[in-house]
Amino acid sequence: MYVEHLHLTRSFAFSRVFGSKEEHDLHVHDCLEVGVVLKHELEYKFGENTYYGKPGDVFLCRPFEPHWSFAKDDDPFECILVLFTPTLLQRIPNGNMLLAPFYTTKGVAPLIPANTRYANRIQQAARKAVEVQECGMEAWVTRQYMYLIEILLQIHDFIGDYYSLHNPSGPSSEIMEIVGYLLGHYQNQIDIQSMSSLVGLGRTTFYNEFRNLTGLSPNQFINQLRIQHAMDILTTENQSMIDIAYNSGFQSLSTFNKQFKKYTGLSPREYRKKE
Repeated sequence: MYVEHLHLTRSFAFSRVFGSKEEHDLHVHDCLEVGVVLKHELEYKFGENTYYGKPGDVFLCRPFEPHWSFAKDDDPFECILVLFTPTLLQRIPNGNMLLAPFYTTKGVAPLIPANTRYANRIQQAARKAVEVQECGMEAWVTRQYMYLIEILLQIHDFIGDYYSLHNPSGPSSEIMEIVGYLLGHYQNQIDIQSMSSLVGLGRTTFYNEFRNLTGLSPNQFINQLRIQHAMDILTTENQSMIDIAYNSGFQSLSTFNKQFKKYTGLSPREYRKKE
């Protein structure tokens, strides 16, 4: 497995991609990703799990989740990849809640089937987003941004309906409230113990429910968000390492360096040099 940096000239991008049956290493990268299958079939590997995609299917790549796609047969598949940085959604009201499906779906397959209205609407928006760029339509970047928000709203609604049908008892509104808060405030100093008390849960119950929803402890979750933020800054701005550390929510450069290497296998300086 390796960390792949996908360079974005802005905070989001739509692109057509074609894939073969050639073997690849699983990788993780510093963008959130939505894949929309257009033609032929593929295998999508997420860690130890493999999913089979057909035209119209939509796949979600969660942060720091090793993944890769392969053509299922000899016909190269065609997809639209939607790539974006989490910081993009800080600019819109309650935008952090549109990030929740990428962070709170442990045990939920990363697949939105083509036979759902959500996948159909996502595919329509993705196609239009690519078309406005390819034909050079006026204000095409703004139009793509609108299509991206539509895609994320459809994903949000799909996950909400999935829980209603398959797991009506959860996740608890208290834990979702905490996750939403962390997605919007990870750059601040956060007292996890105080947060668990505020929602009326004991420490053990809080930690167990949080891990069941996200697959991470609260501290791991916060660190992951901060590392993602730092990865974005490292490749888009010329800030000093100490400024990046503090602006991402870390209280010391040594902690930042340690956590960054833990998640990416590289020091922040090595990661920046890859750009």
